[in-house]
This record gives sequence, structure tokens and C-alpha cells, in this order.
Amino acid sequence: MNEQNTVDTTAIETTVENTVETTAVEKEQATPTAKTFTQDELNAIIDKRLERERKDAQARIDKAVTEAQKLAKMSADERAEHERQELQKALAQREAEITKRELRAEAKSQLSDKGLPVELAEVLPYTDADTTNAALAAVEKVFRQAVEKGVNERLKGNPPKVSQPAPQTPSVDDEIRKAVFGK
Repeated sequence: MNEQNTVDTTAIETTVENTVETTAVEKEQATPTAKTFTQDELNAIIDKRLERERKDAQARIDKAVTEAQKLAKMSADERAEHERQELQKALAQREAEITKRELRAEAKSQLSDKGLPVELAEVLPYTDADTTNAALAAVEKVFRQAVEKGVNERLKGNPPKVSQPAPQTPSVDDEIRKAVFGK
């Protein structure tokens, strides 16, 4: 009897160990493994990034040097005129950005008021008010036509069948009238 208990205990322990090992293997298979890199691969990635950043920095430096050389050759009046033009460009760019934000906000408001999805504002051009309003009207028209077409497609189907009226059967009242009055 003692031998049988030992054998049963060994069998149970073996089964438990196999189950634990199987569960661990299943977890490893279910969990996606993260990609590992060798030191050489990491160095190559970092070198590419650094080279790209160096090129960008060098381009900015070259542009600044060229601008400085151009300014050095100019007289005081020419330099002042050049700086004024640069400021005007920057101001015009900021103004265009502000206008774009204002037009987008107005377009979203109009879309909301008309019951249209506000997400449609992403497809509108924001160069000026007239262009934006024209595009908004066109988008509204196309959207409403598409919705109507979709609704009509869903409603389209076989028309209901008209049922034939059932033949009239004499009612109890008719039977009584006939029996009493003979009609």
C-alpha cells in the first residue's frame, strides 16, 4: 500500500510539473517577444540618426552664413530694407495662421449649426472667407445628397403586397334580419 501511494504521488508530481511547464511555454508563446538589438545594430541606428541631424544642422549653418555674408555686403539702408521685408514675411505668415484658425472655428460652428458632422471641417480650404464658404456650401450639398441616397437605398425594397379583401360572410346580425324580416 505504501508503494502504491509513492507511485501515485510521483505520478501526481510529474503531472503537476508537466502542467506548470506547459503553462509556462504557452505564456511565452502568447506573449509577443520584444525585438532585441545587438550593439552593432544600435550603433548603426544611432549613427544614421546623428548623420541626419548633422546634415540638418549644417544646412541651417550654411543658410545663416549665406544670410550673414549677404547682409555684410549691403549698405545700412539695404540692410534695414532687407530686415523690414523679413519682418513683413513673418508677420504675413502669422496673420495667415490666425486667419486659418478663425476660419476653421467659424466653419466648425456653421457645420454644427446646420446639423452636419464637425469632422467635415478637416477637408475645407482655409485660404480666405469666400473660398471657405464656397467649399462649405459644396460639402454640405454633397453630404446631404449622399445621406439622402443612402436613406433611399435602405428604404428601397419590394413594395408591400396589397391583400385582397376577404369575401364577405354573412354576420350574425344579417342572419337574424333575414330570419325575422325575410330579407
